[in-house]
Amino acid sequence: MPHVTIESDAVQIHLSTPDKVWALHGSLQIPLAHVTLARVEDENGWAHMWRKLAGTSAPSLKMAGTFFMPGGLAFLDYGDGKHCLVLETTHENYRQIIVQLGGDQDADQIASEINRRSGSPSG
Repeated sequence: MPHVTIESDAVQIHLSTPDKVWALHGSLQIPLAHVTLARVEDENGWAHMWRKLAGTSAPSLKMAGTFFMPGGLAFLDYGDGKHCLVLETTHENYRQIIVQLGGDQDADQIASEINRRSGSPSG
């Protein structure tokens, strides 16, 4: 599972070695100024919104990697899709970043902190 930290001016999304393999991608760093909104969502038909560019597409088991979505690219890394952190961005390669965090992290708290630091409205 990805692990998210918030540095002074960026959101760091650290991928474990297995996640890097599944996603065919390394960890991400997104400037807070580029986050327009952070929220928490459960998967609700997401699997039908994406077309895989690179990564793993096994809905309900693992979605990880770069996917096409309406309006741009998305980076996904989630299993069952429950309680995922969703970042909407601007001026980034990915329009959306959706990650499911491990049990040691509270997605609601992280979303609130990202919105507070970036000046985004809470979702």
